[in-house]
Amino acid sequence: MKYFKTLIITVLMLACEATSGQGGVAVLDEIDFNDTTMINSDFMWKTIADYITSEQNKDANPDNQVYNMILAANEVLSRSSTSYVMYSAVYQHLINGFSLMGANQVVDYMRQLPQFEKVGANDSQYEEIKSIASRFERVKIGMQAPDIHLNTIKNQEFTLSEINAKTILIFWSYSCPHCRDFIKDLGEIARKRNDIAIVTVNVSGELKKVKRLLTKSHLGEAFNICDGLGWKSPIVDAFAVDMTPSVFLLDEDMKIIAKPFDIDELKALID
Repeated sequence: MKYFKTLIITVLMLACEATSGQGGVAVLDEIDFNDTTMINSDFMWKTIADYITSEQNKDANPDNQVYNMILAANEVLSRSSTSYVMYSAVYQHLINGFSLMGANQVVDYMRQLPQFEKVGANDSQYEEIKSIASRFERVKIGMQAPDIHLNTIKNQEFTLSEINAKTILIFWSYSCPHCRDFIKDLGEIARKRNDIAIVTVNVSGELKKVKRLLTKSHLGEAFNICDGLGWKSPIVDAFAVDMTPSVFLLDEDMKIIAKPFDIDELKALID
C-alpha cells in the first residue's frame, strides 16, 4: 500500500472518465471478502475502484456524486466487515483515495467509521482504526498543514512554517520509479519558479543515492529531509502518508490547498 501500484487511488482519481458495463454493485460479488489474501491482489482494488467510479458517474450533479460515493463506500465497507484485517485494509485504501481526491465530505463520512460495528473488533483494534481516521482530519484540503521542524540532509535547521511562500511538499521513496520521475520533474519547476518553495521528504532509499538524485535533478538547494525513520517517521504520521509519492500544495500560510495526483495536475495548479 505504500507504493504507486495502489490501483484504487489511480482509478478514483480518474473518476471523471465514465465507465460502463460494470454491473453496479454486483461487480463486488467477484470479491471474496472472507479471504484476506485478496488484500494483496490488484484485482480486488481495481474491482472496488471500478465500482465506486461507476457509482459516482451516475449523476452529473456534484452533490449527488458525493452522495453516490458515500453510498458506494458504505456498501464496500459493509462487505469488508468480515474481519478487522479486511476492514482495516479497505478502509485505509478508501479514505486515502478520497483524501487525495479532495472529497472532503466523503472523508468526513469515512471518519465516522461506517459499518465498523459489524467487525466485532476488540478495544485495541478500535483505537487503532480510530487513530487512522483522526489522521485524515489534520490533512484535509483547507486545513493548516502540520509543522515540520527538522534538519535537512545538509544538516541545516528547517521549519516549514517559516517559509512564507507557496510550497510543494512531496513524500517520496527512491525505490518507487514514479517518485524518481516526479523528483526530476520537480527539478524543472525549481529551475523556472523561484517563487515556489519545494520540500522533499524521503521515506526510503540509501542516503547517498537519494542525495545524488536530488542534486542531479537540480533540487540540491531545495529543503530536502530524510530523518532515517522511514515509514515510522513522525512526519509521515502527521501527514497521514501511506503511499508514495504523496504531494501537498500549501499556500503562504501553510494551508493545504491541493493534493495533486500527478505532475500535470501540479503544473496546472501552480500556473
